[in-house]
Amino acid sequence: MKPRAASVTEAGDDDGWRPSPGWFAEIDNRGETRLVVSVPPDQLVAVHRALWTAMEAPHGVLWRQFVDRANPRPEGAKPIDHLAMEVPSDRLAAGIEAATDVIYEDARAELWIRGRHGDQVVLDADGLVYAYPDDIAFRDVLDRLGLPEGDIPTLAQRDYVKHWYHAEHDAKEAALLNALGLTRMAAR
Repeated sequence: MKPRAASVTEAGDDDGWRPSPGWFAEIDNRGETRLVVSVPPDQLVAVHRALWTAMEAPHGVLWRQFVDRANPRPEGAKPIDHLAMEVPSDRLAAGIEAATDVIYEDARAELWIRGRHGDQVVLDADGLVYAYPDDIAFRDVLDRLGLPEGDIPTLAQRDYVKHWYHAEHDAKEAALLNALGLTRMAAR
């Protein structure tokens, strides 16, 4: 599995830093509790799936696209949100399985999955996973996966990060939007 992003030198060369598996709890800038999970790219699919499948269906799904390779926007433009509500677990799993490379190897978008009770799992452009709220159900999943809790360094804390946007994933992104019934939302 290729990474969505990697730590690099100021010149853009690989600096050798790799994420260590682990997680910690924090309060975000809105005052909400969450778990921050960092794993190497080869563990990302399994950890992400274990967390979102711990939530009760139906699911709300948000594909927050920051980079549109088909219709480039100026740097700093607002992301484009594609949203679906009441997505059954089997449809969500099939859509994610069919689009694994664009979801886990490409930094063009964040994937937000919300459970029936308002809990959510977010995969960000750096390949970090956030689970809201800090709940025993999410902690149990991480414990079963053998991920240690602790103050671990994450890619978000690195000085220079390179993100990848692969042309070969463009068709998979369109298929994902269609498979999950995601509707483009009006700009806010």
